[in-house]
Amino acid sequence: MAAKTPKESPPLLASFADDRDIGSRENQEDFALCSPVGTASGPCAEVICALADGMGGHAGGEIASRVAVSAFVRVLKSAHPESGQEYLAMVNAAQTADAALYRRLLSEPEELRSMGCTLCSAWIKNGKLFFLNVGDSLVFLMRDKRLYLLNHRHNHREDMRRRAFYEGLDWGEVSRQESVVRYGARITSYLGGRGIDQADCPAEPIQLQAGDTVLLASDGLLTLSEREIAEALLPAPGRSIHGDAEHILECVLSKKAPKQDNVSVVVIRMA
Repeated sequence: MAAKTPKESPPLLASFADDRDIGSRENQEDFALCSPVGTASGPCAEVICALADGMGGHAGGEIASRVAVSAFVRVLKSAHPESGQEYLAMVNAAQTADAALYRRLLSEPEELRSMGCTLCSAWIKNGKLFFLNVGDSLVFLMRDKRLYLLNHRHNHREDMRRRAFYEGLDWGEVSRQESVVRYGARITSYLGGRGIDQADCPAEPIQLQAGDTVLLASDGLLTLSEREIAEALLPAPGRSIHGDAEHILECVLSKKAPKQDNVSVVVIRMA
C-alpha cells in the first residue's frame, strides 16, 4: 500500500490594523502605516508595517514621523532581497528614511531643524517576522497568551541596563546613579537626518504560528503594565482587527493618566 502524501499546511495570513490617540498632548506626533505587498485586499501573506514617535516640538515631530515612515515603507516595498538578506533591506530602508528626513530638514525653518523620530517596523513574509527598531518604541509578540518584548529600547536607562548585564555590574546600584535617575528616558538612537547610532534588527527572523499576535507601539502604551497589555491584546469573539486596535487604546485611556503621551499601535494577527 502506497504511503499517503502528507498534506501541506495552509499558508499563514496576516490581518492588520493601526490606530492612534493624541492623549493629553496638544499635537499628535505619532504616525503609523501598514502596506500589504501584492494585491491582497484582506488578510495577506506579506505586509510591511511601520510606526514612528516624533519629537522636536510643535509640528516638528509630526512631520518627522510621517516623512520617515512613508520613506521606509516605500523603499522596503521596492526591495527584493535574496532569502536571508531581508534584515539588510530593512537597515537600508531605515538609513534611506533618515536621509529623506535630512533633506526635509533643509527645507524647514530653523525652529524645526531639531525634529526627529523613533522607528519600529514589522515585515511579515511567508510566515516569518523580520523587525527593526530605532529608539524607544516597542515590538511585542504574544503567543499562547504570553507577551514577549522582542526589541532593545534605545534610551539611557536601557543602555545602562545592558551595560550592567554584559559587564557583570549590579543593576540595583547602577540604576541609582544620578545619570540614570535624571536622564533615564533620554533617547540614545533615533532618526534625525544625521545617521543612526543604533538599530536593532536581528538577522534571523521569528517563525510565526497561527494565533500569534505582533504589536508595534509608541511608548505611550506603557501607561499599561505588560500584564495589562497582554490582557488588552486578547481577541474577542466578533471583534474585528480594527476593533482590536481600538480596544488597546481604550484600555490606555481608561487609566486617565494626567500626562498621557500620544499613543499609537499596530496590531497584526496570524491565522
